[in-house]
Amino acid sequence: MSLDFVEGLNLSPLLDDAAEVPGCEGLKGEFKAMASRCELLVRPKQDPKRNVRQEGLGEDQRVADALVRAMTEVKRIETKYNRFSDSSELAKINRGAGGWQAIDDETLGLLKFAEHCYRLSQGKFDITAEPVLALWPFGAGHGESLPCDNKVRAALAQVGFERLVIEDKRLYLPEGMGIDLGGIAKEYAADKAMAIMTSALPDHDLLVNLGGDMLASPGCERPWQIGIEDPHALDSAARVVTFKSGALATSGHSRRYLLSEGKRYGHIIDPSNGYPVKGAPLSVSVFAPQCVVAGMLATLAMLQGEMAEDFLSRQGVVHHIIRG
Repeated sequence: MSLDFVEGLNLSPLLDDAAEVPGCEGLKGEFKAMASRCELLVRPKQDPKRNVRQEGLGEDQRVADALVRAMTEVKRIETKYNRFSDSSELAKINRGAGGWQAIDDETLGLLKFAEHCYRLSQGKFDITAEPVLALWPFGAGHGESLPCDNKVRAALAQVGFERLVIEDKRLYLPEGMGIDLGGIAKEYAADKAMAIMTSALPDHDLLVNLGGDMLASPGCERPWQIGIEDPHALDSAARVVTFKSGALATSGHSRRYLLSEGKRYGHIIDPSNGYPVKGAPLSVSVFAPQCVVAGMLATLAMLQGEMAEDFLSRQGVVHHIIRG
């Protein structure tokens, strides 16, 4: 098998100088999804009984097939819940506002999780903030204008998770409202990709990295060295951490922000006023057993602004916060 490009996945050897078994190198798959650079890392466990020579190309193919299926799952979730795509399932839901709509079990599960986030954050994490988010041109470049107060107030009138009616197989989204699952979809995709990889490759140490949200397979034989990006010097690590299982998710506005008249506005919006959260850290990183939980807590901490540290301390989770 050629280790270069397989069905949208760039494949290359993952060399490990510390491997005790000669030839026991892993594989790295790279792709683009959810506006992020993504990686899937696979490293064989160092089983002295394992005959690497006999595995040959068949082993490479087994690993590559698992990576392709994991990538395909990430892209499926992106396609389904991308609010910027008119053909997505989420866009269809938003266009159907004002009437009852049938929803599948996956969408129901995400909505129920979003409801949990809404309760835990006391209303600050609200997936119905889409009408407000649509006003802010984050990432469009420098010199963009802020939305006017009248537009923000009008959009805020269409925000409020408590107005949704969620039942087993259907959803009522009031007219004028919209849903954005950007706060949980990427982390959900990381968990789903890992489930595919662990089922297919139980004899390997695995790592999923979706744009800095990372998840290691349970009980990795050797720990992974992970860098937390420095928001003051992008693409370099502010801190290197070691972990053998669980997730690390980071929320911040070092890459998504708006510069207007010399002032920087982060992309985390406070749904109570329609404007970026004041006093929010540059980045918040949280460790948790699942990526979707780590991502939720990181985003909720950002929404607390100046109280981010206090919030995470009350949750009892390991975290790392970087301020400006």
